[in-house]
Amino acid sequence: MQVKKVLAVVMSLCMAAGTVSYGAPFISQNMIAQAASVEADCYSFDESTGVLTLKGEVQRDAIKEFGYDLSEKVRSVVAEKGTILPQNCSTLFYYYTNCTSIDLSKADTGNVTNMNSMFSECSALKKLDISSFDTSKVTNMEDMFYGCSNLSSINLSSFDTSNVTNMSAMFYGCTGLTSIDLRNFDTGKVTKMSGMFLNCRKLTSIDVSSFDTGSVTNMGSMFYGCTGLTRLDLSRFNTANVVYMYSMFNGCYNLTKIDLSGFDTHNVEEMYTLFAGCTSLTSLDLSSFDTSSAIYMNDMFTLCEKLSTLTLGKNFKKLPENSYLPNGDGWVNVNAPKTVVSGDGKYAVIENNGKNTYKRLGTENENPENTNTYPTNIKVEYSEQYHQVRFSWNKVENADRYGIAVYLAGKWRIQTQNITGTVYTSPKNLTPGKTYKVAVAARVNGSWDTANAIKNAVTVTIK
Repeated sequence: MQVKKVLAVVMSLCMAAGTVSYGAPFISQNMIAQAASVEADCYSFDESTGVLTLKGEVQRDAIKEFGYDLSEKVRSVVAEKGTILPQNCSTLFYYYTNCTSIDLSKADTGNVTNMNSMFSECSALKKLDISSFDTSKVTNMEDMFYGCSNLSSINLSSFDTSNVTNMSAMFYGCTGLTSIDLRNFDTGKVTKMSGMFLNCRKLTSIDVSSFDTGSVTNMGSMFYGCTGLTRLDLSRFNTANVVYMYSMFNGCYNLTKIDLSGFDTHNVEEMYTLFAGCTSLTSLDLSSFDTSSAIYMNDMFTLCEKLSTLTLGKNFKKLPENSYLPNGDGWVNVNAPKTVVSGDGKYAVIENNGKNTYKRLGTENENPENTNTYPTNIKVEYSEQYHQVRFSWNKVENADRYGIAVYLAGKWRIQTQNITGTVYTSPKNLTPGKTYKVAVAARVNGSWDTANAIKNAVTVTIK
């Protein structure tokens, strides 16, 4: 690395002349500008603008050495025409935390095999041009965009993933990502997908219908914290070789429907916290599940308070107490609806023989003919920009008004009673981090059903 430093040269010249001036500075503006630049064979960096320019055949060690000292000063990265990226691009731009733009559209990636953590922790990154990437030789994309929390979209249309084996945590922490197109992804060789979309909370849909998951062994935490998802179709997933499914849907609290009808779990050993925090799920069909190899099933249904219909297949022999399925008034087999089969504890214990559907007593879905007099399926959306919350709910038959109440200082306090639709948005600039308990009530035939509204209240934390 050749760093253009001139101060020492100037001082030596002054001393050679026998004097050192303490008056007006001798160093010219041009010299200062030179001192603020760094240059090597494969890059140049202008510290005054924060622009890192890549050129020629990029040496990973040179870029890593540069990054140790100056990564926090980089504001943008651009590749000149003819730039060739190294075979190992692992952590190449790791922790460029103040970089907002990276343009690699002119870079040649034809020989790259490793892109592990390539853009990891680029938390300020808003623009990323990798539209011309040749990824045909890449085998590792683990953590590739980890922590890129300000990216709202990523153009992956040029990606050839036919040789990739590891996609673990590829988009982990991309909390600003609102859409992603994975239809061209070839995942036939991928074995690891753990944490792939973990905490992608602004994604409202993920189309993985084209995924070939026949080689995957680890799907742990794959959709953990994807709080924007309401539905997920995994009916085409081949899970025959999967061993780890822990926390796969943990924290997906807006998820109301999930198709797992094709899941083969005969090799799965770890299912703990699989559906934990899926507070909006009302039914699950696990008839294809085989738990014969399962070692850990603890907390599998923690906080699944709305779950009222559960179908188990012949290879799901027992639902243990430590899976924490809320028992409520008890679960009954639909074929014998008067006999509770789940015990009298806080959490259900079910001995299953054959394929059976179970219903939980005392829930709104127990009797589908029953007409509710209070809102159900309450969904919550958060605005981090305006620090406010939006609530939506199912329409209540014969309701002419809806009301919002908040639990404050030990009492339920009415905020409004004049809502005519099924959506309510809170005022802006609420205090981030503050938690509220909120009830939504309906006025049906002139009467407010506040008891059930409070019973079904939701807890929100301002972001």
